[in-house]
Amino acid sequence: MRRSLLTLLAGLALVAAACGGSGDENPPAPGTTTTASTAATTTTTTTTTDGPATTMPPVERPELSFSVADGWTAVPLGAGVKPVVALDSTDSPAVAWLFEQVGEGFVAYASAADDWNGTAVREGYFYGPIDLAFDPADTPYIAYHDHQADDFDLELGDLTLVFPQDDLWTRDTARDEGHDGWDSTLVIGSDGVFHAAGVDPAQFGSEVGIEYYQKAGDDWEVTPIGSGPIPYKYNVGLALDGSGSPALTYYNADDGDLLYATTDGSSWNHETVASEGNVGKYSSLVFHADGRPAITFFEQLESDSGRIVYAIRDGSTWTLETVGDLASFEEGNARRTSSLAFDSQGRPHVAFSDTSGVWYSIREDQGWVTSQIVTAGIPLGQLVSLQLDASDVAHIAIYEVTDFSPLDGAVAYLTNG
Repeated sequence: MRRSLLTLLAGLALVAAACGGSGDENPPAPGTTTTASTAATTTTTTTTTDGPATTMPPVERPELSFSVADGWTAVPLGAGVKPVVALDSTDSPAVAWLFEQVGEGFVAYASAADDWNGTAVREGYFYGPIDLAFDPADTPYIAYHDHQADDFDLELGDLTLVFPQDDLWTRDTARDEGHDGWDSTLVIGSDGVFHAAGVDPAQFGSEVGIEYYQKAGDDWEVTPIGSGPIPYKYNVGLALDGSGSPALTYYNADDGDLLYATTDGSSWNHETVASEGNVGKYSSLVFHADGRPAITFFEQLESDSGRIVYAIRDGSTWTLETVGDLASFEEGNARRTSSLAFDSQGRPHVAFSDTSGVWYSIREDQGWVTSQIVTAGIPLGQLVSLQLDASDVAHIAIYEVTDFSPLDGAVAYLTNG
């Protein structure tokens, strides 16, 4: 059986816990690849469109407690947590975020095109981090984990998209076995194909771990990538290479390693990027214009501190560099602590955060040049989302924590443009 009775009961008792999955006692060295066949476990699921939703009222803009550095501006967007920023084809930014409380949860959306007037687009019991992407027609799609019931049910819970249709917001659910779709990540190709990734968590007894989702027509195809048991909360990185093929990054919590996974269409190769220490949490994956994969991730050094590391692959070798340190880290609420983007000159830009601030770093010829762009008033949410437009202007989403139980906050958009 996929889940034993004991693991089912343990999962119900530990909905909010984060525990590691099993793994090899002797992990491979960095650069080593392993192959996992997925042909027998690919599942095609019918898309369920459960909408449209009713029109929902605008969200109120909160007051912000943090201060920003010269040259940066901050726009308050609304109450909530775990925001993500995306740019449409005209480089106009938008931000999505959510609130996770049972009975009061929602997903919200705001865009510069609408003067940042945020609107709650779905009510329910959801979980983030979430993701936001525009299709070739500039329709925004928000991806998130939907519990699908106020009472936690291991056989409910799927990766879900919500998008505007005929002036209302419609839900598209990828129905799949298990309580999956956690740490949702979404990319929409220039061909209109949807690519997503998420976790079927070890906390709930699943042996599956990371799943890859693809929708090229009416149906979702859901494929376990062969990661083995993986807990949610450490993020999944997703990006498309120059040919439109997906690549993933994830953290092996049992071994403390960062893995990079690619597919040839029938199987997934898993490559160890970093394995010395406790490395690979909260990874951000982007491809350089020359086709090289690049990653930022958190290396935890102490219970309350660590550093952001940048990795880029040349051939079969990964080069690792320290971007900056985080000295006020709290693991319980941390999610995507860094975000990576390349500018028009091919230079990596990294935004990263702990509870005390947000830093912005650019890789110059002499090394990483870093400045603090946000100084916290109340604790920050240790999540940052970065996009660069064609003029190399930065667009960032963050939040500060206004309450820890349930987790609530004030979402903000930042820019240096």
